[in-house]
Amino acid sequence: MNKWITVFAAALACAGCFDNKGKPEDVPTAIGIKALASADRAQLVRVILRGDRAGVTADMLSGLDSVKMMDLSERATPAVPPEVLKVKGLKEFYFASNGMTAIPDFSAWADTLDYLNLDNNKIESVPETLSKLTKLKWLRLNGNRIKELPASLTALKDLRRIYLKRNALQAVPEVVREWTALEDISLDGNQISSVPGWLVSMPRLRAVSLNDTRVSKLPDDLSGWKDLDMLSLGSCPISKEEMQRIRKALPDVAIVF
Repeated sequence: MNKWITVFAAALACAGCFDNKGKPEDVPTAIGIKALASADRAQLVRVILRGDRAGVTADMLSGLDSVKMMDLSERATPAVPPEVLKVKGLKEFYFASNGMTAIPDFSAWADTLDYLNLDNNKIESVPETLSKLTKLKWLRLNGNRIKELPASLTALKDLRRIYLKRNALQAVPEVVREWTALEDISLDGNQISSVPGWLVSMPRLRAVSLNDTRVSKLPDDLSGWKDLDMLSLGSCPISKEEMQRIRKALPDVAIVF
């Protein structure tokens, strides 16, 4: 029971890690186009334009010498404005729910970006240019139309979390096995029917989510997952016998069927 409480608390904490609705008093932040236009841009650390559909001009984005985070989600702009890609030094970038169909070249942030959120767009393929983001630790591509990931993404050696919920994957992408620092993977809602043995062998995994997939059986040897915090298999076509086998093999893991 204690482990369930710990995992739940961690999930709640994580859910608030990137909550852009607040404005910490000690972090210079512009929320909305009007605030950005009137702010001392040289001092800004966060720019949050989520849901603000007013136009962004090059002048508004000039002089952002200290900015580390920018949120341009929910603005009904399928393409990232060219001016944004000229801003230097970003660590976190959000471009969710905009109808984006193609991921642009983010290589201007190759040495700094560690969090990228492109959830709920219309992306069908991931370009090889994304492999330039070698500092990336968290990649969110939930709710798109992605069928596979390119082998070039092996370059993302520091990746800790990959979220690919509700895409068009039919298998766990082979490139995942190269991310030896990976701790958290979510593949919910894909057409995946099997779990490769190498996924169980990944040394740092602590959370695996395969809810609402076609997985009916896990690999015979589950010893590599004995240190997982959470294994989610909700709405999967798993028999009672298989559930019992999994629970017996992973007695200390919080499992959801």
